Amino acid sequence: MFALMGAILGMLLTVLAVGHDIPGMMRWVCLGLGLSMLMVSVSGSARLELFESQMRLRKTRRERDEIERYFSALMDTMPAWIFFKDRDSKFLQVNKALADYSGLKPEDIKGESDSAFLDEESTRKNREDEIEILASGVGRERFIEKESTPDGGIAWVITSKLPLRDKQGRIIGTFGVSSDVTELIETQQTLEKERNTLRTLLDSIPDSIYIRDRGGKYIVVNRALADLVGADDPQGVTGKTPYDFFPDDKAQILIVEDAKVMDVGETVINQSSIVSAQDGDTRHLLTTKVPMRDRDGNVFGILGINRDITEQEKARKAVRQTEHRIQEIVDNSPSPMYAKSVTGRYLMVNRRYEELFGLKSEDVVGKTDMEIIGDEAVVKELQKNDKLVLERREPIQFEETLTFKDGQHAYVSMKFPMRDLDGEIYAMGGISTDITERKKAERALQELNQELMQTHENLTSAHEQLIQAEKMESVGRLAAGVAHEVKNPLAMIGMGLELLTRRLPEGDTKSKETIERMKRGIDRAKKIVRGLVDYSSDRRLEFHSHDPNRLVLEALELVEYQLIEGGITIEFTPDKELPWVDADQTKIEQVLVNLFINAMHSMEDGGTLAIRSERVSRSNVVHDEGSRLRDRAHEGDEMVRIIVTDTGKGIPEEVLSKLFDPFFTTKATGKGTGLGLTVSRKIAELHGGELVLANREGGGGAMATLTLRVMKT
Repeated sequence: MFALMGAILGMLLTVLAVGHDIPGMMRWVCLGLGLSMLMVSVSGSARLELFESQMRLRKTRRERDEIERYFSALMDTMPAWIFFKDRDSKFLQVNKALADYSGLKPEDIKGESDSAFLDEESTRKNREDEIEILASGVGRERFIEKESTPDGGIAWVITSKLPLRDKQGRIIGTFGVSSDVTELIETQQTLEKERNTLRTLLDSIPDSIYIRDRGGKYIVVNRALADLVGADDPQGVTGKTPYDFFPDDKAQILIVEDAKVMDVGETVINQSSIVSAQDGDTRHLLTTKVPMRDRDGNVFGILGINRDITEQEKARKAVRQTEHRIQEIVDNSPSPMYAKSVTGRYLMVNRRYEELFGLKSEDVVGKTDMEIIGDEAVVKELQKNDKLVLERREPIQFEETLTFKDGQHAYVSMKFPMRDLDGEIYAMGGISTDITERKKAERALQELNQELMQTHENLTSAHEQLIQAEKMESVGRLAAGVAHEVKNPLAMIGMGLELLTRRLPEGDTKSKETIERMKRGIDRAKKIVRGLVDYSSDRRLEFHSHDPNRLVLEALELVEYQLIEGGITIEFTPDKELPWVDADQTKIEQVLVNLFINAMHSMEDGGTLAIRSERVSRSNVVHDEGSRLRDRAHEGDEMVRIIVTDTGKGIPEEVLSKLFDPFFTTKATGKGTGLGLTVSRKIAELHGGELVLANREGGGGAMATLTLRVMKT
């Protein structure tokens, strides 16, 4: 009985010492006491069997400790994140890498869930995965998921999650391994973005681009090449060869050419070719081919670029056709035509030019007038007009006499600037028209004109009388009234002011200043009276040099009071650098006053009278051989233009052609004689100028333009 109890007690002490976590010394005491009791209690063979069991237990303990050391080393050194969770997703254990990533110690994470470290979305997704694994017993291996980093950033991990089982195979939780592949994913995303960017760029380029390998297969193609060969998209071309899209002979040429580029290094740069596209149209291409090399420098294919220049070729052909047509027109023109560069060298001449001068085009083009003509005086005269065209940057027309192989001829020449597409002048063109016969007719007319000069003098005298009659009609009563009713009272007022001045006290400066202003007012009134009297006086045309701006100002003084009373605003914009004109002051003032009064009558409710003076050059002169002008105007003559505009109701279109007819008027009875504009125009013509009436552009009033010739020096 005691032996059995001792044996049992010895076995308990031995098991306790081996299988439980007892401090070292106590463990050895228990083990020794247990073994002693067993040895005493059992027989020799039993003791031996017990000893062997004890040794096996020790070996198992050592193996377990070794496995635990391996597991601890693995958990502490593995860079991947390792975790174990229970069925409620609470962490049972994590390795050092996961703890370091979370910023905590492994023991601080035990018992926590994902919500302590991850955002709500990541926590929810992890829990759904674990619930599915717990339910199915099937893990998820090597899937990529996005995680939120502790600092608020984004991390990508590749994860495997598996069910955690006990010794009986029951699922008691989950465990998993995750590796940070953020850099890899970001690199893949960058490469994908660059690939998409490159593809977008290739497909956006209008040139067809491709890469073919040594077997002639297309490796890379863009949208333009797919369109060229009639494919729906670039993928429909990849892997195929030129034989799939072109006739065999054309495809063979391409393959042979590829081989030269790859084997011999014979690159192709902007080689022109013609191909038939899938849509049946003929395409003109400029092809460039260069070898493609791998990292080791070995050629594995060719890069080709085809630029479609079909439209450019069509445009060039159209330009050549247009040039040919123009040359045909120019060469068949009866007038000599030519073009010179801005430096004076001939760029082209037509057939008529060659015939007149007895020269060939190749003997003229590239040379100057001096090299062709050799006469410095003649060349200087020709170049004067060339320079004038380039300076004014506008066409000019003039007469000149040229000496051809069959004798002298008179020509009317037109020279004009030639501009490029940017509007810059690069050359000067010229066209001449033979007026030799017309000149002969003009001389005959001039002889006839001499016979009519006496009649002209008589008509001039009659015109002057008509002018005077109209002028006296318009302002005669005004001048007489002013002379009688204003002049004498002004003299009496002046005498009274003199008397008042003598009787003023010595210190009354204010009264003296007032009287002085009154005297200046009287002087101004006298000046106006003298002007009206002189204006209405009867005399012949007397030409003197005058400042045109001064003529306008003095004419305004005569009607200023009437204009202001009529609610008219006066705006005068003079050109400060106008040359003087040769004119009869009184007659020109008569014209201006007539224009001012007409403008005032058209603005019954008030308005603006605008006067502007400017310097111009005479152009597009058309001579009337029967004209009796004092001096005939010529092309390029310097002129002064006075423009008078109003804001009235304008001139009815149906009466524009009748304005200068004698006795024609649109005014009410008593407001005009119908001779004002007729006389005004005749005055302008007698001064070698002209008077033109028109409506303002866009409506809103009329415009009168008086042109006078600059005084000759």
